Formats: sequence, C-alpha cells, structure tokens
Amino acid sequence: MNDEEILKDRESQYGCPKEFFKTYGEMCRLLDAYASTSDQESICEGRLVALKLALLKIVRAAWNPTLTDSYQDARNYITIAEMMPMNQNKSR
Repeated sequence: MNDEEILKDRESQYGCPKEFFKTYGEMCRLLDAYASTSDQESICEGRLVALKLALLKIVRAAWNPTLTDSYQDARNYITIAEMMPMNQNKSR
C-alpha cells in the first residue's frame, strides 16, 4: 500500500483524522487537567501516557465499534497503567 491508500484505509476504519485528533486531543487535555488536581503520589507520567493510549482506543471504538482490536488494545493499556510503579512521583 502506498501512503495515500494507507490514509484512505485508516479513515474508513477510524473516521476523519481531523475530527479524531480534535476529539482525542480534548480528551487528553481533560485527563491532564483532572490528573493535575490529584494529590496522589502514584499519578506519574508513564501512567498518564498509558491512560491516554487507552483513550485513543476508546475514541476509535466509539467511531467503529466493530473493530475488536480497539477493545483488546484498550484493555492492555489499562493493564500497563495499573502495572506502573506506585512509588513514582507526579512529574509536572
């Protein structure tokens, strides 16, 4: 597949990239804002990254609920977030 074909294939599976990134970006911004209000020492950057990747898969599943890999990947990212060391401090 060439680049144009890949982009068309992705859009057919996951929707308009402009709308996707607008939605995903806003969700990540809200997650960051909410996490920054936490006084929990266990909210670390690595955990937030894993949660953002789960959000990515959630947004994709909302647009196309038939792609089962979005659900599988989201579960895996949540597991990774849970496994992050609990003794890391927030990095902000």
